[in-house]
Amino acid sequence: MVRKYERISGRQSWSEEEMAKAVAAVVSGKMGYKLAARTFHIPRSTLQRRASKVRYQQPDDPKPLMGHYRRVFTDSQEKDLVGYIKSMEQFFMGVTRRDIRELAFQYAEDNHLNHPFDVNARMAGEDWVRNFLKRNPELLNKPDKEFELEPVNFDQFYHFMCQS
Repeated sequence: MVRKYERISGRQSWSEEEMAKAVAAVVSGKMGYKLAARTFHIPRSTLQRRASKVRYQQPDDPKPLMGHYRRVFTDSQEKDLVGYIKSMEQFFMGVTRRDIRELAFQYAEDNHLNHPFDVNARMAGEDWVRNFLKRNPELLNKPDKEFELEPVNFDQFYHFMCQS
């Protein structure tokens, strides 16, 4: 049994305070990666990774999820979609799941978002709309028959909403 452990590896021998100072110096432009890594005694590759996370992170990024799948819209963008859908219901009396899928695709395209939606069909997938409706249960208060009362001219509605 080992009574006195001596660390052999030099991995992660830097402190978080030094890393924060180095990242701040790189992001502000005072130092480059190599100089900051040498000055604060941290690995350059770790500094690059940490600095890029700070530099390119948007304040309203979608919440990261565990696993393969990622969110397309932020919470505020999903609230906008819910508002569009509710106003469609007020003005045009019916919204189908297909209309929601087309609306989501058009919204993602207009906002230049990276999305996994089908470009040929120009709509979001069935799984996406199912999960969207689970996240927004206020859209499911009506029975499915009411969702399919009348077909909606989506392009006319979307341009109407963009003008107002």
